[in-house]
Amino acid sequence: MRALAAVLLIAALAPSPLIAEEQRPAHRPEEVAPDGAEQAPAVTESVRPEPAPQVPAEPEKVDPAVDTPEETGPAQAKPAARSKPEREAGTEPEPDFIGPAAPPIHATLREDDFSYSACLLELTLLGSDYEERAPVSDEANRDCGIDRPIMLQSPLPGVAIEGGALMRCDTARHLAHWLRDFVRPASALLPGQPRLVGLVAGSTYQCRATVGNGGGKTSEHAFGNAFDIAAFRFDDGSTIEVAPRKDDGDLLESFQHAVRATACLHFATVLGPGSNAAHDNHLHLDIKARKGGYRLCQ
Repeated sequence: MRALAAVLLIAALAPSPLIAEEQRPAHRPEEVAPDGAEQAPAVTESVRPEPAPQVPAEPEKVDPAVDTPEETGPAQAKPAARSKPEREAGTEPEPDFIGPAAPPIHATLREDDFSYSACLLELTLLGSDYEERAPVSDEANRDCGIDRPIMLQSPLPGVAIEGGALMRCDTARHLAHWLRDFVRPASALLPGQPRLVGLVAGSTYQCRATVGNGGGKTSEHAFGNAFDIAAFRFDDGSTIEVAPRKDDGDLLESFQHAVRATACLHFATVLGPGSNAAHDNHLHLDIKARKGGYRLCQ
C-alpha cells in the first residue's frame, strides 16, 4: 500500500506533458534558427510597436495665374508688370475698353417736347413758312444729324429762301428775328427803299468739317445750327451779294456792315469777308453754344 501511495504522489507532483506543451511558446517554422546560428528572440503581438501617426502632407500651393483648375477655365498668365521706361515714355498699350461711348453730338442737341413746341409756335407767330421733317443722320459720321429738323421756306412772310433750308428750329427762330428787326429796316435806307424778298443760301445742313481753319472740328452745319447767306434779293430786282468791300464809301458797303454787325446780337458766330478766304463770298451765321455766352464775330 505504501508503494502505491508513493507512486500516486510522484505522479501528482510531476508536470503534465499536455500543460507543458500549452505553456511552451509556439515557434513558426521560419523563426527556428538553423544549427549553429543565434536564434532571435520571439516577438509577440503584444510588444509590436504602434504605427507612427500619419502627418498630413502640406497642400500644394497653386498659382491661380498658372495652375488654374480645369473647372474654372484655362490657365491665364499674369499680366506683365510695366517696366519703368514704358511708364515714363507712355508706350504701354492702351486698354481695349475704356468706358461707354458718349452719345452723338446731334443727340445732345435734341430739344425736349416743350422747347420744340414753343419754338414752332414762335415761328408760326412770326409768319414763317416751314415743314417738320423726319430726323436726319449720317452713316459716315455718327455725330452729324438733326433730331427734330424743319425745312424752312420763308423765315418771314414774303422773304423766301431759294430751295428751302434744312435746320434746327432754334436756328430758324434767330434768323427770322434778325431779318425782321435789322435787315428789313436797313434795306429801307437803300436807294429807292427796296423791300427784302429773298435770301440766296450758301451752305445749310451738311455733314462736314469746318472750313478756313484747317478743318479740325465738325462744322455747325452738321448739326443744323448754321445758315450761310450768299446774297440778298429785293423787290426791285436788285441783288446785294456778300463780297469784300473795303472803303467803297457807298450804301452797299454800309448795308453789308450793318447787317453783319447786328447779326452778332442773334447768332453766336458771324463770319464773312475778311475772316478768312473761305468766307469772302458769304455770311456764316450759327448758334453754337459757348462757355459764358462768348460770341465770335469777325
